[in-house]
Amino acid sequence: MLACDIFFSFLLALRLKCHRILHSCICRNPDGITGCNIDVFPEERDLLNNLISAICSIDPDILVGWEIQLGSLGFLAERAAYLGIGLLKRISRTPPRELNHPPKVQVDDSSQVLAEASSAEDVIDDVSENDWSHTHVSGIHVGGRIVLNLWRLMRAEVKLNNYSLEAVADEVLRRKIPLIPNRILNCWFATGPGRGRHRCIEYISNRARINLEIMNQLDLVN
Repeated sequence: MLACDIFFSFLLALRLKCHRILHSCICRNPDGITGCNIDVFPEERDLLNNLISAICSIDPDILVGWEIQLGSLGFLAERAAYLGIGLLKRISRTPPRELNHPPKVQVDDSSQVLAEASSAEDVIDDVSENDWSHTHVSGIHVGGRIVLNLWRLMRAEVKLNNYSLEAVADEVLRRKIPLIPNRILNCWFATGPGRGRHRCIEYISNRARINLEIMNQLDLVN
């Protein structure tokens, strides 16, 4: 469930800028939500592979999230590694080393998958052991793309005691946004289409849009 929420937020943030180009009119999906498409996958592996395909298809220069290491791309990379998928390597613009220097000895497919997922490019630093990294840099590297951790950028843009999305949105956009606990979002999502699931999706999509609105308001990316 949590993976679905984070996937939707991250993927929506990538798609928003090209949404007007891809869709000339506003469409409505079975959940009754306008302005977005909803894809349902039977397995987490399918969801992650679709995310990889979407990123490579859109080919963005910048990947951004409010808490990129713990709440979006970092979480997805860890889940993908658990399933034997090298997510950060596959969304990279730079070719993997093995394409330039193929192994001379053929290896078993299963061991090759595990090696891909456990490569250095897909290892996320333990925040508890590296607190400086957690508060200053993204800790995540994707070859050929810029990875922005938005809440950390806000530390240099606005002076606040609390750098939550709610506090920054209030300061920068002059807008009050709610904070709904994950357990409530899970309950809404579990009700399914046509019931309460739309509340969860709308809440997550709104927060993804607010990330981009904050960046635009502060002119962080030209």
